[in-house]
Amino acid sequence: MLFGALAGVAVGMLLADRGALSGLLSGLRRAAGSRPSDRSARRDRPADRVRPLRTERAPRRPPNDEAELEARVLETFRNDPILVDRPIDIGAIGTGIIELTGWVDAASEIRHATTLTRGTIGVNTVVNRLIVRGSTPAA
Repeated sequence: MLFGALAGVAVGMLLADRGALSGLLSGLRRAAGSRPSDRSARRDRPADRVRPLRTERAPRRPPNDEAELEARVLETFRNDPILVDRPIDIGAIGTGIIELTGWVDAASEIRHATTLTRGTIGVNTVVNRLIVRGSTPAA
């Protein structure tokens, strides 16, 4: 008896997966004299089962304007507790290219400034001309 119940469940799942169950039900409705609703008729077509993904938000775009890119990097530096007081000049020298010039207190701050700049949307390249205060620039 248990084997028969398991076989019935397996056949039912197979029929439901192939869509044969909805065809069987619509055939029974027609035989009974009731008209299938528009909803069930649409459900039988495979194209209606797949719905396109709808998003409400516009996709994020990288900034194209160099001034906007500079402003984004500047805002990132203003929100950073380490770099907020450093005399660092930020300049966009091309599409997606930011140049950093100025002085920092340690070499780790140079790496930190470069990492923050690279993490800004729209930045592809960072030209780093930062110098540790008190050191001599290489010739």
